Amino acid sequence: MSKIGAQGGMSLTTGFDVQFDFALGKDNQPKPFENYYTNDSKSIVNMLCDEAQLPNVQSAVASVTGRYLGEGAVYYPHTRLFTDLSLSFLMDADMIPLKFFTAWYDYIFGEGDQKTFNGTLTGALSAAPRQRNRSNRLKHLNKYVSTARIIKTEPSSSASNERAPILYILEDCYPYSIDAVPLSYGTSQVARLSVNFYYSRHTIYYGDTKKVR
Repeated sequence: MSKIGAQGGMSLTTGFDVQFDFALGKDNQPKPFENYYTNDSKSIVNMLCDEAQLPNVQSAVASVTGRYLGEGAVYYPHTRLFTDLSLSFLMDADMIPLKFFTAWYDYIFGEGDQKTFNGTLTGALSAAPRQRNRSNRLKHLNKYVSTARIIKTEPSSSASNERAPILYILEDCYPYSIDAVPLSYGTSQVARLSVNFYYSRHTIYYGDTKKVR
């Protein structure tokens, strides 16, 4: 146990940080949905992410038989598989995480700018749907993907998240589904949002935390 203590103790599931990085286009302008991921709202979205996973690794395999008499099938890997990722967010009263991910998803399908109203019940009742004959023209993949970072953090003597033993960088990450947000009368609970992402592959960085205690 003294050796484990010298390494900083055991890893805790409550220490992590998730961030999204979007590349600017040729016009050097942010994408419309990034209006909900500005410097102020970005910190809120990142802070409200209360459940994540460090991505798994998996291989597609094939088999060969008959190498030797009496030997069964021998399996070997031939392709790395990168499965989807799920993130869960707590919701603030302005529902910033839901607005951000919905705007991002709508941008993928070419829905245009987000509709707004004055934020009152009366304003909501007077809002109208988009045009019935609208079409969805998908953006190119390069237009909406992001580079997502999942950083596993651990406490140190000076901060609760100063140490970062491992980092996953997810390439070409985008949301492919947004789960329904359940609402009900009864005991009040914090609303939660679950978003599922695809990505092409990930890069893993190992942090040297020996000097950070």
